[in-house]
Amino acid sequence: MTENIYRLPHQIVYYETDPTGKLSLGKLVDLMMLASYAQGKAVGMPEEKLNAQGHGWVITQHLLSVTRLPRRDEKVVIETKATAYNRYFCYRDFWLRDEQGEVLAQMHTAFVLLDLKTRKITRITSDVIAPFGPEPLRSIERLASPKRLAKVELAKDYRVRYFDIDSNHHVNNVHYIEWMLDVLDKDFLMEHEPVALNIKYEHELNYGQTCTSKVELLRSKDELTTLHEIYMADGTLSCSAQVTWR
Repeated sequence: MTENIYRLPHQIVYYETDPTGKLSLGKLVDLMMLASYAQGKAVGMPEEKLNAQGHGWVITQHLLSVTRLPRRDEKVVIETKATAYNRYFCYRDFWLRDEQGEVLAQMHTAFVLLDLKTRKITRITSDVIAPFGPEPLRSIERLASPKRLAKVELAKDYRVRYFDIDSNHHVNNVHYIEWMLDVLDKDFLMEHEPVALNIKYEHELNYGQTCTSKVELLRSKDELTTLHEIYMADGTLSCSAQVTWR
């Protein structure tokens, strides 16, 4: 169970929290990605080495569940493990634990390897993946896709800034989450806390491009869900997500 699990201790700082004093959803994903990056350095396959070879890891989907969001100054441990891979996908699990070892959040993520020159997915080679120790798979995991919007209740336009892009030269995965939630009303965000996120990345956004973030709210007796889609200026779906709230 513990084999190849990397652990990163961390204390939540003020700029990682939202106005409620709790870790924001975007920063939660950021911390999990930080643990993945740190493991790469620890096993001798850092992001910089991969970039120098003309490649970069790109996320295609996150499945996140949240029991509790930690507060400012709280000490936590982020754990991560590369669990499995096939020719084109690598799968990684993450856990966020408090000081008592209780799981506050967990996430399952699918990655692909991007050729930074052609901007196309490339085959995962053994020299890239072997240091992380995942199990080989013959099949592709069939992860559930977010529900699609039936109607648009709120929408907001964004332009990709220089500071939105990462070392893969496209919009960092967390900015999509921030753009999706930013469309929601301030009171909604202050009064509700996310308990689950399913986000799927379809087409990359690059510097200077514009996009529109759209949302639909689904309310039932037992559950509150928001559906999100981000569209490029030409109408191409860039990203979709489904968030459950309490």
